[in-house]
Amino acid sequence: MGELTRNFNWAETALGSPELWPESLRLTVSMILSSKFPMFLWWGEELIQFYNDAYRPSLGNNGKHPLALGQKGKDCWPEIWDIIYPLIQRVRDKHDATWSEDQLIPIYRNGKIEDVYWTFGYSPIFGESRNVEGILVVCIETTEKVETRKAIEESEQRFRTMADNIPNLAWMANADGWIFWYNKKWYEYTGTTSQEMEGWGWQSVHDPKELPQVLTQWQSSIASGQPFDMIFPLRGSDGKFRKFLTRVLPVYNNEGKIYQWFGTNTDVMERMEAEQSLKESEERFRTMAEGSGILIATSDETSHLTYVNKAWVNLTGRSMEELLNFGWLDLLHPQDKDGFLEIYLKAFEKRESWTGEFRILNKKGAYRWLLAKAPVRLRPDGTFAGYISSSVDITEHKNAEKKLQESEQRVRSVVESAPFPIGVYVGRDMRIELANQAIMDVIGKGHDIIGKSYMEILPELKNQGIFQNLEKVFLTGIPFHAKNQRVEIVENNKIKSYYFNYSFTPLVDSSGMVYGVMNTAADVTELNLAKLKIQENEENLRNTILQAPVAMCIYRGPDHVVELANDRMFEFWGKNAEAVLHKPIFVGLPEAKDQGFEAILNGVYKTGKAYSAQGVPVSLPRNGNIKTVYVNFVYEPFREPDGSVSGILAVAIDVTAQVIAHQKIEEVVSERTSELANANNSLQKSNAELAQFAYIASHDLQEPLRKIRTFSQMLENSMADKLDDHSRNLLDKIDNSASRMHTLIKDVLKYSELVKENELFVEVNLNEVIKSIQSDFDLLIEQKGATIKYENLPTLQAIPLQMSQLFGNIIGNSLKFSRNGIKPVINITASRASKEELKNLTLDPDLDYRKIQFDDNGIGFQKEYAEQIFNIFQRLHRKSEYEGTGIGLALCKKIVINHRGHINATGSTENGAVFNIILPVKQVKR
Repeated sequence: MGELTRNFNWAETALGSPELWPESLRLTVSMILSSKFPMFLWWGEELIQFYNDAYRPSLGNNGKHPLALGQKGKDCWPEIWDIIYPLIQRVRDKHDATWSEDQLIPIYRNGKIEDVYWTFGYSPIFGESRNVEGILVVCIETTEKVETRKAIEESEQRFRTMADNIPNLAWMANADGWIFWYNKKWYEYTGTTSQEMEGWGWQSVHDPKELPQVLTQWQSSIASGQPFDMIFPLRGSDGKFRKFLTRVLPVYNNEGKIYQWFGTNTDVMERMEAEQSLKESEERFRTMAEGSGILIATSDETSHLTYVNKAWVNLTGRSMEELLNFGWLDLLHPQDKDGFLEIYLKAFEKRESWTGEFRILNKKGAYRWLLAKAPVRLRPDGTFAGYISSSVDITEHKNAEKKLQESEQRVRSVVESAPFPIGVYVGRDMRIELANQAIMDVIGKGHDIIGKSYMEILPELKNQGIFQNLEKVFLTGIPFHAKNQRVEIVENNKIKSYYFNYSFTPLVDSSGMVYGVMNTAADVTELNLAKLKIQENEENLRNTILQAPVAMCIYRGPDHVVELANDRMFEFWGKNAEAVLHKPIFVGLPEAKDQGFEAILNGVYKTGKAYSAQGVPVSLPRNGNIKTVYVNFVYEPFREPDGSVSGILAVAIDVTAQVIAHQKIEEVVSERTSELANANNSLQKSNAELAQFAYIASHDLQEPLRKIRTFSQMLENSMADKLDDHSRNLLDKIDNSASRMHTLIKDVLKYSELVKENELFVEVNLNEVIKSIQSDFDLLIEQKGATIKYENLPTLQAIPLQMSQLFGNIIGNSLKFSRNGIKPVINITASRASKEELKNLTLDPDLDYRKIQFDDNGIGFQKEYAEQIFNIFQRLHRKSEYEGTGIGLALCKKIVINHRGHINATGSTENGAVFNIILPVKQVKR
């Protein structure tokens, strides 16, 4: 009775004494006071106001109540009078009721003007004379419902925009597999229409050979509810098939049932061609929470937190140290604690991703609902490393949970199924709202990037045009795509070059405004570096041919088109470059036809087998006439990376002068027969002795060694269970001694072969020799941390193999005899030998000699051994200390003598060794 009395008191205050009310007003007030629905009354010409308790909350705190009771409508609602008065007047004039749903009518409440949505109806109250005496308003505030719906619509719009603009083909299907939507990329690639593709029409763009397997696996996923993951070809609008990685994830409703499937098809053709041996990483993408309000935490494999962000500190009011020490545990709501801990600990036991909802006490003493998600975090070697969890406050959106979760699932399905980096940047300052693990790996700035400005974490991109392109997309709404773009990124304080295919796609909200940019990318660094390496190799080959001291050219294709030739080859052909370049050789050089070269070239091109010949006569133009010249030539097949023959590398040497000289020499041979016979007998005897030595070294000496090693192994195998440690040690010593003897025999044989003098002396660039030796020793150099310094070494006439043996033995000695704990440093310098120095070494002072000096920081040797170290089998150290046979430096001395030079060494046990090699620039016949 007390509440009813109070309400009547309100009515009397607003409308005067009830005894004076007309019957229509009395009935209306009774109805308003007894109703549980919010009701409002305007009465009379001045629209005096009255409302019930159900309407009171809509006025807010610190607003119009209680002044609004009995107040004139125009005085109470000045901020919206131009909106509501026409509605009131319409009811008065037409005597008709009105009805509006979810109408935006801002009102003053809670100390400010607020946007408020209403569903309301205006109804006339008639008096006894059938005139409209008042207006009854029945209204319900729908602000929360409208804002929730708008949030869902914006989420749906973001999803559609993202799905339509990702570089993947994307689609959605019902639970039974019936596809009802494809994105733009699908239709652009396949050239199909929505009518052709609806339902199961997608089968028309599949390879008929692989379609049965695809159908079987897809039907299996539909039946089991398991995700679909498969690589198969799809036909494009050009009729060609390309390989696609297809992933399909189920989308669950609030009851945990599958009601849709979301699938993406990612073109992996280039990746499969460029990275044939690579398998997809088991870790696809790890998501990070969106926005600055997301709570982020990381844990190790033992379930201990290793990091929490400031959002956790701000929410709980506890320090980071407290939270890392399980300071969050007692903040969990008692009803949620056991369930959440079971999810949390079970996930660590099974090492699988987890999701959970729970309430946690904030620093104000109120519980807030959080939604937490944590994908598995793996180390580069694939081992389990813990979790990265992201938690968002879902308290205000709990009522709209079902639709928001479905929308969230679709968005995350896009991100998680895309095999490429994705990042979302919002606002003019490009704040990072979303970044999956792949893009964080590309950026290389750690995981704490959410909420930071894209420009802030990658300032090195400022002068690379990327910021400008990003801003242009944000301002114009026009996507930007870059292919094979070089990007410089700072990693560990060093600039590192990458190549990317990347896109900036505008993200549009429900009102059509661009609110952010989505960044997708693919790392194509290895592919571009491989292309650059191929270009570099081709350029090196071209320079080698053009600078070669002999005639060289490249023929391409079955018609043997002259692609490249050096000046020596044009001189040999007797033609200028314009006459033959880029033409089939027998078109540009018809004089060479019908001399047998057509069949030889065709044979090399078709079989891939090289062909060489010496002293071949060929008729070529010389000074306006056709003359016979003699040539040594080699035709080598030119192969592509896949092994196919695409052309022929030709090398030719004009030996006309040598052939003619040889012919003249033959005329004199008869006169020298007797002398040559004696010389040949002596030479044959020497060669026979050398051959006998080689045979003994390679057969007679090695055969017993093989038997020793074989019988010792047989003995060890037959008595494996009976041998004690002493006997086994003796067998090991036998085997080691035999191995050393085998190495010694090979070195002696190599030393004896240096007596041959039939090798050709050619121009040898010593810089290239050192580069080759560095490549041979690269593993040992890396192990010892060695440094080899050299520059401007000369080019000499020498035997290339012997130069490699000479310098390889010297550098190998420096690496072998290095000091423990000190990285080897080898300095190689070259200078011109003085005439005085040549005289002291009994070398011809009239010839041009070069002095190559090798200086190292190794263990060196005592001065008295400076000559002794070049003797064969000479060793200064025990075999247990350093391996070797004692032949290496003797071999070096023999090579230098063969080249009419001199070698000596100086050094000390404190400062290392210095080897001086003095060689002539040109070899003069003896």
